[in-house]
Amino acid sequence: MTDFAVKQPAAGDGHPEVSPSDSVLDRPGVPAPADLPPPGPPVARPKPVPLPPAAAVAVAMLAGMAALGLWFVLYALFFSGLQENHTQHVLYSRLRYELAQATVPLGGRIAPRTPIAYLQIPTIGLSAVIVEGTSSNDLASGPGHLPGTPLPGQEGDSQIFGRSVTFGAPFGSVHKLRPGAVITVTTGQAILDFKVIDVRGPGDRVPTPAQFGQASLTLVTSAGNGWRSGWAPDHVIYADATLVVGKVQAAPAGGPAGAPAIDAPLAGDDGELLPVFLWLGALVLLSAGLAWAYTRWTGWQLWLVGLPAVLALLWLTTSYAILLLPNLT
Repeated sequence: MTDFAVKQPAAGDGHPEVSPSDSVLDRPGVPAPADLPPPGPPVARPKPVPLPPAAAVAVAMLAGMAALGLWFVLYALFFSGLQENHTQHVLYSRLRYELAQATVPLGGRIAPRTPIAYLQIPTIGLSAVIVEGTSSNDLASGPGHLPGTPLPGQEGDSQIFGRSVTFGAPFGSVHKLRPGAVITVTTGQAILDFKVIDVRGPGDRVPTPAQFGQASLTLVTSAGNGWRSGWAPDHVIYADATLVVGKVQAAPAGGPAGAPAIDAPLAGDDGELLPVFLWLGALVLLSAGLAWAYTRWTGWQLWLVGLPAVLALLWLTTSYAILLLPNLT
């Protein structure tokens, strides 16, 4: 059997003896510190090149516009729904009280955003208080009754508008209604059931007077096609229904003959332009003030004062700006 043991070199065979305690620099063949080359100068990190003033301003403006755009989308799709949900809770409490006191308006001239009825559509999971008016501002509170049309259950066709994307999208699923679906409306006069005739869009056939019956209900909202569906509606749809349970109610005299232009389908509210400009101006002034405070305050002071103020002004600005959009979105 072959012996694979490693033979230790003998003294004097040409290999220097190295003690385990010897330093590396004490070993043969290792240059002394004096023989080492001197260390070179430290490598300096390249300093960032500042942007020219014009470019810095442009970048800041673009970043600000992007942040405002992102905030607007978040407010439209999420925060506006929280606002509408709170308003609906307040309106529901008021409507319940007025129903118990028999003081719910039954017709005539009704103040905008007054609760007039309670709408329930189980097949699409909808329960909402109906307010008077269909302007963009009115529909921020929930579904609205178009002035100039009878109230639900009264003779004729009562039209109820609702949003499909923003402020909780109460009518976001109206397009899913099928013929025969039941719509229940509680008014100051009665509890009424309507049966859906059909859902129609632009160019579709309008139901006949015989199909509408003596009292009918039309839900009006917006919808989109293709890639616009669900977030960028571009046309109006109608869900027509006829009264099947309950008697036709009498309508008091003295109601409006028609609706103002801002209550028309897909109309915006131009009256909100002035508040938008005023709150935008306040936001610009606040930004300038925070830029001044940046050079004089500590970081926590700036955040403590600036963040709540910026969020409050952003909320106010977007809450008015969104009312410039079509009322059914």
